[in-house]
Amino acid sequence: MSRPERIAHSKITRKFRSAGQQLLFAQGKGGEVSDANGARYIDFVMGYGPVIIGHSDDLFNEMVCGHLVNGVMMPGYTVFHQEYLERLLGDRPGDRGAFFKTASEAVTAAFRLAAMRTGRLGVVRSGYVGWHDAQIANSLKWHEPLHSPLRERLRYTDGMRGVGGSEPALNWVDLRLESLAELLDQHRGSLGCFVFDAYLASFTTPEVLRQAVAMCRDAGLLTVFDETKTGGRISPLGYDHDHGLGSDLVVIGKALANGAPLSLLVGGAELLAHAERARLSGTFSKEMIAVYAALATRDILEKPAGDSPDGWAEIGRIGTQVAATITSAARDAGVASLVGARPVLGGGMFELTYADEVLGDKEGRDALLNAFAAAGILLLEGHPSFVSLAHRDIDWGELRDRAHQAFEQWTASTGANRE
Repeated sequence: MSRPERIAHSKITRKFRSAGQQLLFAQGKGGEVSDANGARYIDFVMGYGPVIIGHSDDLFNEMVCGHLVNGVMMPGYTVFHQEYLERLLGDRPGDRGAFFKTASEAVTAAFRLAAMRTGRLGVVRSGYVGWHDAQIANSLKWHEPLHSPLRERLRYTDGMRGVGGSEPALNWVDLRLESLAELLDQHRGSLGCFVFDAYLASFTTPEVLRQAVAMCRDAGLLTVFDETKTGGRISPLGYDHDHGLGSDLVVIGKALANGAPLSLLVGGAELLAHAERARLSGTFSKEMIAVYAALATRDILEKPAGDSPDGWAEIGRIGTQVAATITSAARDAGVASLVGARPVLGGGMFELTYADEVLGDKEGRDALLNAFAAAGILLLEGHPSFVSLAHRDIDWGELRDRAHQAFEQWTASTGANRE
């Protein structure tokens, strides 16, 4: 007799199904996970990006456990928080960091700092920047390509506070500087913050983003680069730092602590000095397990890995090879004209790519995700997938065979045309 479901899932977590049933996971090791029935999957979801070393890595576990003798909560912040910021921000001597558990909290904190500095509550956003009201209300399917017919349908229009009147939440959709200038001009006087999801940097160029940051700053907005997916994954600090965009605040999260919940809001000392007045904290902001995990993650990623100078470079190499392997399997299955994969921002992430005839076919794309799960590969559709250091030990022939099986099942179930 099956037990009733107790978990209130978000829509996205219900995508992982087998034989029509919601998957419940029981164990992870390295780059794989197993479900409650013992089925094994190559995991490219990685908890949606936080797991960057690998599941249950022996060295990581040993390092974290070694720290636990110091306790898990102190009355305030600790030498371990200070040490982590010193190591993370060594190339940014004038910056400070505020600790949070989730990046949605950190982005909300950035909105509050922007309102305090500018006196204006409106925001211009581009990309998925969190699930709190002003971050998500009336937003798009941001991970869709710019020309996708699924991209511009507004979502999350019910039950959201603080997104109208004097608090507009506006979407910079097409990443054209001309359209951003129009938004700034039309809503001048009500906008206090510009926030950009670093994943969308893969849709444009550093020069366009440098100009966008400068335009928003000239219009009096505080600028925020949301590196939740990218900071600590494509490089230690992420895209904004690597390309010198000069945003006022940077949000870093997900991959910092190999699955432990940690996010940081990083900015200049003068701006972050308002943290106390803005109440940028919570009981668990000073929790220590995530910082122990972040220190261990940093220790591991700083060392050479394989032929790469450090773990971040190795992760980029791995993600690039995963994308190439999936594309090769699509070619062998005769569907390379319909679907493939590409590395994103150097390979720390990768994503499926579609021909225009498939791009707007939501049911067909969901069927492909199910076919991959049935073949023992977990990845994300309509969202970048993630790799970890543990995937360097992957059996590349097995990955290619499983991906080929998935494409074969997909064409059989949907009638997709082969080459």
